[in-house]
Amino acid sequence: EKSGHVQIKYLASTKELSSIVAKKAPPPKLPKPAKNDKKADASCPITEFLSRHQQNQAALFPDAKLPNNSTDNNTKKRFLTVRSIPVFESSLQPEVHELFCRYQASVHGDSNPFEDIINPSDSQTVNSSSNSDGSEYEFYQGEKHPGFLDIDTAYPHLNDSQRAKIKKSYLSFYRFLCETPLGQKKRRTSSHPSNNNNKNDDDVGGYDISIPFGTYHQQYRLSTSPNSFDGPLLAVGVVDLLPTCLSSVYAFYDPRLSTHLELGKYTALREIEWVRRAMQLRVDLHYYYLGYYIHSCQKMIYKAEYKPSELLCPVNLKWVDFEVAKRVLEERSPVRHCAPLWDESLE
Repeated sequence: EKSGHVQIKYLASTKELSSIVAKKAPPPKLPKPAKNDKKADASCPITEFLSRHQQNQAALFPDAKLPNNSTDNNTKKRFLTVRSIPVFESSLQPEVHELFCRYQASVHGDSNPFEDIINPSDSQTVNSSSNSDGSEYEFYQGEKHPGFLDIDTAYPHLNDSQRAKIKKSYLSFYRFLCETPLGQKKRRTSSHPSNNNNKNDDDVGGYDISIPFGTYHQQYRLSTSPNSFDGPLLAVGVVDLLPTCLSSVYAFYDPRLSTHLELGKYTALREIEWVRRAMQLRVDLHYYYLGYYIHSCQKMIYKAEYKPSELLCPVNLKWVDFEVAKRVLEERSPVRHCAPLWDESLE
C-alpha cells in the first residue's frame, strides 16, 4: 500500500543466511546514467531526484552556496548510505521536516507549507492562510523542548506568513515523530551528515547495531562514497530501539523517487535485516514490531505481507500466528473483524 507491490522469495538456508549476514557487504550501488547520453540523464530517477533536490535547496535557502561542480555531481555514481540519527538531532535538520511535508502532501493530501516557496507559479491558493497565530509553536519553543527547531533562524529570508505556515506544520511533525518518552543518549561519534566516518566494529555494512536504546530517525541518503553520509535525504524511518524489539513507528520518503525504488518496502526490509544482525550482539533482541493492525483498514493490511508474523490477542494477551488470527477474525467477526484471537478451543 505504501509504495506498490514487491514479491520476495528467500531461497537460502538458515546457515547460508547467517554467513551472508556475517559478511561485510558494501552499501548497494545505485544506477548510473550512461556518459554523454542526455536521454539517459533525463530518464534516470537518481539524476532527476538530485536535480530536483538542488532546485528545492536553491529556492528554500537562496543565500546558501552550492558547490561549483553541483551539476556534475548529479551524474556521478551515488551510494545509498544509512545512519540511525538520534531523534533530537534529526529534528533540528530542516530537510527532514521538508521531506516529511513532501511525503504527507503526496500520499495523504496534507497541505505542504513549502510548495508555494519551491513552485510559486504552480502552487494553488487553497488554504493560503495558516489559521494560526503561532502561539502553540512559541509555547513549545519557550518550554525548551529538546531538538525543537527555531524556524525563524532556519528561514530568516521568508516572510512572516510563510514562516507561520512552516511553524504550524513543524509543530505537528515534532509532536508526531519527535516527542518520545524514551531516554536519549548521545552517539559515541558525531551524527552530522558530514562527520560519520568513525564507526564501531560491530557496525557492519551500514547497520549501526551498537547504538544505545532510544528513538531514532534512520536517514537514507544518496552519498558520494560508500563510507560517507553527505548526500541529499531521500527517506527516513522512525524507530524505537527497545531491549527486546525494534519498533517501526513511521516512514516517509520522496514520493516521486519511490515509484522507481519502492522506498516504503525497502525501509521495512532493511529494518528487518537490522534486527537480524543486531540479534548477534543483543541477546534479548528478537522481534521487529510493526505496531497496531486493523484487518479492515486498507492502510494497515500491508503489515501482513511480512512473514512469519504474529498478532497480540487484546483479550488474552497471547501472541497468535497471523494466519490463525486472520481465520479467527474472518470467521467469528466477518464484518467488524473484532474478536478474541485465542482461547482453549484453538489449541
